[in-house]
Order: sequence, then structure tokens, then C-alpha cells
Amino acid sequence: MFACPFFVKKSHMAITVGIVEDNPDLAAILAEKLSLSDDLDVTLQARNGRDLLEKLGMQALPDVLLMDIEMDEMDGVKATREVKRIYPGIRIIMQTVFDDDQRLFEAITAGASGYLLKDEKPARLINAITEVLEGGSPLSPTMATKALDMLRGKNDVNLREVSSLTPREVEVLDCLQKGWRVKQIAEKLFISEKTVRKHLEHIYEKLQVHDSRQLILKK
Repeated sequence: MFACPFFVKKSHMAITVGIVEDNPDLAAILAEKLSLSDDLDVTLQARNGRDLLEKLGMQALPDVLLMDIEMDEMDGVKATREVKRIYPGIRIIMQTVFDDDQRLFEAITAGASGYLLKDEKPARLINAITEVLEGGSPLSPTMATKALDMLRGKNDVNLREVSSLTPREVEVLDCLQKGWRVKQIAEKLFISEKTVRKHLEHIYEKLQVHDSRQLILKK
């Protein structure tokens, strides 16, 4: 087990966040980024999925988990699936250094609410946590591009099992691809932020088929 030097209780009204990361240095960097916001409070840290599940059973549940994907003992996708089964109210944002196509959709079908690369700037990471609690589904621009390409049948991926997106949903995903936030998308498309989040929810629903093997069929 490793300690995080940034565990500082800020406010009983703060959004509570858990960090699941097997690299102590990266975990510390993440916690430091989150410490820049007075609205966030890191209350849990785990080194893998198994460690996470043990700790969730012994303390107050965090509002959001930042979940690494590649970890020993239990990786982030398996951990996400288990957390959503046992604690469906926890929102999970996947974090990885890889913009891997299959991992993206494995994470989504496991129940993740967002997918960000680890090199995101602090402001984007902090905003993403707020977004998932408001019903949004934050994606890094790179991952939004991959999602859009996949839904259009590119990248050697066949998604015949997924219903096609509506024109408006494509517009929303295009905006995500450009790195725009929910508020910016709403202003651009002349719709409410609530409507943008609903479109994002529908996009994810169309990706969340019952079995990821039905969703992703490699050549």
C-alpha cells in the first residue's frame, strides 16, 4: 500500500474522489491535480481493482473513481464492472496512457461514465468529474474521434450491432472531438446543457450492448 501526500479534507460538501492507480508517482500527480480544486476531496486510493473493492467495503463510498486500466490482480475494466454491479451509484472515469480502440469500448460496456487520457490538464480533469456527476460522459478529444470513427464503421471495427447515431448525436460527438465542454456544445447547437447531456447518454446507450463481443468484431 502506498500513501498519498495530498489527502487533505477540505469540506463536507466537497465531491469525494477515489484514485485507482498502480503507479505511486502517477497517483500522486493525479491527487496533486485534484488538490487545485476546493470542490474535490480525495478520500480513497487503491493500487488495483482487488484493493479497491476491499476498501470500498470498509469506508464511505466516493462519488467518483478515477480508474487506471492496466493493473495487476484486477484491471480497470474488470474492476469497473464489479463496482457498477455492487455500487451502481459510483461514477467512474477511466484513465489510460493508451488511446486503444478496444479498451475504450470495453470500458464503456463495463459501465464507465467517461474515458480520459492521463495527460489531461488539471482543469479538464476537474471539469470531467463535475460533468459525470451532472450526467455527462466526458471523453478526451482523441477518444471522441475514435468513437466517432468506430460508429462510422472505420478503424477495422464492425459495429453492425449498434444503432446508427442521429444527426444531432453525430454533431454532439463532433463537438466532443474538438475538445468542447457541455456548455460550449449547448451554445454552438442552440440547445440546453441538459439536452446535450441527454444526447451523450443516448450515445453511450447505443454503445452499451449486452455483451462487448457483440459490439466489437475485429477482422
